[in-house]
Amino acid sequence: MNATNDPTYRDWNIEGYFEPGGTISVLSEPEGRTVYGFKELWVWKQGMVLTSSIYKLTRKFPKDEIYGLTSQLRRAAVSVPSNVAEGWARNRMGYFQMGLTYARGSVAEIETQLLIAVDQEYITMEEAQSVIDLLNGLSAALLKFLVKLEGRKGK
Repeated sequence: MNATNDPTYRDWNIEGYFEPGGTISVLSEPEGRTVYGFKELWVWKQGMVLTSSIYKLTRKFPKDEIYGLTSQLRRAAVSVPSNVAEGWARNRMGYFQMGLTYARGSVAEIETQLLIAVDQEYITMEEAQSVIDLLNGLSAALLKFLVKLEGRKGK
């Protein structure tokens, strides 16, 4: 895994780009690449990968779960990149932080639901593990991003 895909290297540079409580127009990803929109954010991109993985995995679930666990997992997965996008689009740091927080909550929700699916024998732990690994990395990256934004308050 190279540094651009490793969540432990995610350390956003937000100095000088926006004031606390002010508008968000650009920030810099850890590798120094300037980001001008939510679709360029690593956490949004990983959220999209997560969503695809969840849709693929839930196709194996029993048909009687279509309105239960299948639907719940898919909605939670969709909410990860959606909340990142919504927070960014509201163009205020507080809303962006809230969106990242909601996205991180959905990540935990997905992990719980995957473990339920394993427990119900809809999928194996081996099938769930690659998604859980993605969830762990995404959760760590979201938290690191939130901590960096929190450090900007009052500066």
